Amino acid sequence: MTLKKKILLGQGLAILLTALVISWAVVNLISLGKATDAVLKENYRSILAAENMLSALERQDSGILLIFIGDTKTGIDQYRTNEAVFLEWLGRAKDNITITGEGDLVQAIETDYAAYRKLSVGITTARNLETVYHGTIFPLFNKIREACIKLRTLNERTMYA
Repeated sequence: MTLKKKILLGQGLAILLTALVISWAVVNLISLGKATDAVLKENYRSILAAENMLSALERQDSGILLIFIGDTKTGIDQYRTNEAVFLEWLGRAKDNITITGEGDLVQAIETDYAAYRKLSVGITTARNLETVYHGTIFPLFNKIREACIKLRTLNERTMYA
């Protein structure tokens, strides 16, 4: 074999290996992009669930306040409509637990929300509505609200990281 052929063979082998490494890098980069995209979508779903639970909870509280000022029918309708919305988004949050600590937060929200619903059932027949609201319902509302905010914040921090 001549020197010219040996040099061409060596350069050809180097080009082939470079092409192989570049191809491997592109495949890994695409794979990493897909994995990152999946993580971002999962976290965004949890953020969306937390935001919608928070919104529905606040509307339910507004419904209770409508009952408090005497607009019982509108208040009950608003409460019930947003109860279904809250439960729908809670279900989505439960189905999308991906971060350490997220499951505990969702479980706390579910437990406290069940207690909130039980307390709210008797709101129309309560004798001293203001005492019941300020003494039991509002503190529980705040606890659930704070847990929803923590859930949203946990997912936002994870997504940005």
